[in-house]
Amino acid sequence: MKSFTIANLANDLALLLPGIQIAVTAMTLGQANKILNDKIGELLCGDKKGISPVLKQMRKEGYIKFGKDDTGNGAVVTYGNGSKIFSVLCGEGGRCNRSNITITDEAALIKKKDYDAIIEPTLEPYNFNGLFFEPKQIFMTSARTKDNWFYTHLINTVNQHYINKKAKYNFFAGDIFVAVANKIQTKKQYEMRKKNTDDLTFEEEYMNLWLGEKEGSLYKYDDFHKAQVLEKAFHIRNSLEYLEQKEIKYDFKDDEIRWLTMDIAVAGGRENDNTAFLLGKINQSTLKRSVENVSTENGMNSLKQVVLLKRMFYEYKCSYFVYDTTGVGNALYDSLTIETYDEERSVTYPAWNVCTDKKLQIVSDNVLNDKINRTITSNGEEVIIPIVGTSTLNSEMFLALRKNLQDGVIDFLKDDTEMELILSEDSRWLLKSSEERADSILPFMQTRYMVNESISLDTEISNNVVKVKEKRSATKDRFMALVYFNYFSNKLANKYSQEDDYDDEDFDASAWSFLGDVCKV
Repeated sequence: MKSFTIANLANDLALLLPGIQIAVTAMTLGQANKILNDKIGELLCGDKKGISPVLKQMRKEGYIKFGKDDTGNGAVVTYGNGSKIFSVLCGEGGRCNRSNITITDEAALIKKKDYDAIIEPTLEPYNFNGLFFEPKQIFMTSARTKDNWFYTHLINTVNQHYINKKAKYNFFAGDIFVAVANKIQTKKQYEMRKKNTDDLTFEEEYMNLWLGEKEGSLYKYDDFHKAQVLEKAFHIRNSLEYLEQKEIKYDFKDDEIRWLTMDIAVAGGRENDNTAFLLGKINQSTLKRSVENVSTENGMNSLKQVVLLKRMFYEYKCSYFVYDTTGVGNALYDSLTIETYDEERSVTYPAWNVCTDKKLQIVSDNVLNDKINRTITSNGEEVIIPIVGTSTLNSEMFLALRKNLQDGVIDFLKDDTEMELILSEDSRWLLKSSEERADSILPFMQTRYMVNESISLDTEISNNVVKVKEKRSATKDRFMALVYFNYFSNKLANKYSQEDDYDDEDFDASAWSFLGDVCKV
């Protein structure tokens, strides 16, 4: 609704102020084009959906014309009085376009340095027949997190609105209650979204609240956001795609080790934990870790969980499976150590055993031997990395994640809002069904949920041990899967870095021959 309101304003200004130049900018040119093409071109003066008979007539008579810029990519609306509204990318291509007013859509998604260096310098005052005013900047955005540059800009705008007597600063903030009150949304829609959305996402998307870390929070949004650079997720084929032998669109590389981590739950319902799955890898040379898929299941029994996790394991060509074997995890272990039949795919997956590589071991020898002794199939694949969570180990794992985030050694998928804009620039995106689009964007959305879970945890430190706790109605399933993933990635990193240190092929004994002479002296 906000984009339509701004489009209506831009159109009114173009009609009232002869020769005014209005630029609409966004993270992608396609996003900026939509305001001109969809909002002004269709909703205001389109032949079918247009709501204004006057504007439709002006367009029919040629007073309002729709076209494209010289590159053929940017949308342009020209008026008979010399005014123009045009879309421009908030990037290098926007440097040559002068404007009197700039409208920035989803401002929180663009980079501040791009706006400051490219868009703002193109602003110039409006001057027509003695009518003069300063250039104006209009920003639209949904709420994001407080580490975003636009939150600081918003706070400054609100302050300037009340204290600056020389320049005008104005703002408007609305939430879903404003939308319901104005009949843009319904009360039923509000109730459904409240029910189907986690607390933090609801606050951000529908309550227009900017999310930030709690005082003393163990993790920071900024550390996560700097690491959200991956634009390609790994997608598990559904059973129909598998039967059609649809190709897995992924570049499996020999110098990468992939594994699956899981935080297990059996009970279903919104108040209970989900079972969370996380797929990721490490590069043996750079030791860079990447989380390429996050997913959850609710209310799934243990037998179905075994089928699903083995299906994911072999789709992603994993080498290890990491999970907490206490509680329900202990019962799940028995099912993992026998062959598993996938009825949907008519595939029998191998039995699994515990990995006995000492360099990768997380539990004690006693726990490891106990697992080995209760293994049903003795010749299974050695892929299971068991974890037995204790307060000391958990504390170590929580701090290990904090350090790796700060050191920048782990990458995540981008935010789903940003990724959807990037995908929409591809013409093939428009050909996908709504279900296909939802499946494509889901890992990115789950990644955002994982970040929110991590940030919202309450932290307690006692006797040099760090404990985390979620809110009563919240969960930390994705967070725990991430903690397991990260901790095991350190095990792998240590293993491969040690192998590099003691690689005989790289060791030149002659280079150290001088030590013999030193010893003689």
